[in-house]
Amino acid sequence: MNAMLMNKLRQRDADLRGPDWQPWLAAQTLIVGGGPAGFAPLVAASKSGRLDEMLAHGVFIVERGPTLGGGRIGDYLISSDSAAEAFLSAVIGNPDPRLAILADHPATRAVEQFRGGPVPLPLVGDFMTMIGEALARLVAASPAGRVLTGCEVLYSRRNDSGMWVSRLRRLSDGQEAECLSRLLVVAAGGRQTEQRLSEEPVVGEPLLPRYQDRVAQSDEVLTAAGLARLASRLALRPNPKVAIVGGSTSAISVAHALLHRTSLAFKPGGITILHRRPLRVFYPSAELALAEGYQEFGPDDICPISGFVYRLAGFRLDSRELVMRVRGIGNRPAEPRVVSHRLGQETAASSRVVLDAADSVVACMGYAPAALPLHAADGSRIALACAHRAPLVDGLCRVLNATGQPIESVYGIGLAAGFVPRGRLGGEPSFSGQANGLWLWQNDIGALIADAMLSPVSCD
Repeated sequence: MNAMLMNKLRQRDADLRGPDWQPWLAAQTLIVGGGPAGFAPLVAASKSGRLDEMLAHGVFIVERGPTLGGGRIGDYLISSDSAAEAFLSAVIGNPDPRLAILADHPATRAVEQFRGGPVPLPLVGDFMTMIGEALARLVAASPAGRVLTGCEVLYSRRNDSGMWVSRLRRLSDGQEAECLSRLLVVAAGGRQTEQRLSEEPVVGEPLLPRYQDRVAQSDEVLTAAGLARLASRLALRPNPKVAIVGGSTSAISVAHALLHRTSLAFKPGGITILHRRPLRVFYPSAELALAEGYQEFGPDDICPISGFVYRLAGFRLDSRELVMRVRGIGNRPAEPRVVSHRLGQETAASSRVVLDAADSVVACMGYAPAALPLHAADGSRIALACAHRAPLVDGLCRVLNATGQPIESVYGIGLAAGFVPRGRLGGEPSFSGQANGLWLWQNDIGALIADAMLSPVSCD
């Protein structure tokens, strides 16, 4: 942070937890969202030995919820699609002793019980909350660091000096304050909107209003309360039928949860997954894939760095096993209760029959980023690419405007950001979706943003 901002910060310091706010705050970087993605650049910096340098620059974290680190990940009644080791790497073997010491924490030991396999997301939530709280203490203790929970960022406006002036509001009483920062990191998560169900055609028309009385979204169904509500509605059906729209990890997770986390007695064909893209599975190598008779890949489907087949597009762990059983891959036992229905290959009429016959339709159609409203120095709104279902960010995590150009000193990370790894970050060349996952956020993706947070600052 430049000297002028540091002096102002020291002169006008305030305890934000108190009854009154100072009207002016300053930081080198304002991170909007204190969940797993918001803290990821700090974890990445700790792994490269640069955390203290980052804290010296000045970090201000704003989070709507009451706790830090976990976000909503612990709300979901499913297991991770990453092995326990991917989460544990944030603390075990971390060169920063302040994070390495967390290896003995009960939350870490709970995750360690699942080494080599998926971890229940409530345990992942506890683990990430532990890391978030530890990092928040380091941020708050730094000379130019601030952490604020129960607060939202309303918008950010660029001033005449090229800095960002962000308007904050405390949720408990509506009091507002402003923060001046050189960088913005948007990590506010994603959301599933009803608008998409009303606009995006599935089989010639949107799911709404046609299935208004029986449609739910995966974000609700994958929570304990949401799954219980769905199971209760289906319990009186002698032969319950569910149509899952989408071919993402969420879609397969919904099918897995219905089979293994409810007592519903599905008969063969009781669950149909309607998807557009092929359901691919991950393999550690081409040799292992071929040994199991899996040949649905070519050179562009292999990560040039790791050698993994469908490193990004392939299903893993519980989802992988279910897809393999449904599709008859690798001599797995069949799972007749679940049917794969490829939209575009099956006739529109047959697809409509599946939807019309379903007692419940679960939409797994992705998330839209919770983008931060941005304004130019003249007060005009900066239109964002993600408003038109384009990615929020480019290959360097820079937030894009409506013309696809990066907005200077604004970065994005997390669910629905739309980041696609390329080049030195690996991933198969054929991949066309978006990459999400704590390991990527805390390593390669987080390192990109950490580099920006640690870049030189001019003193104007």
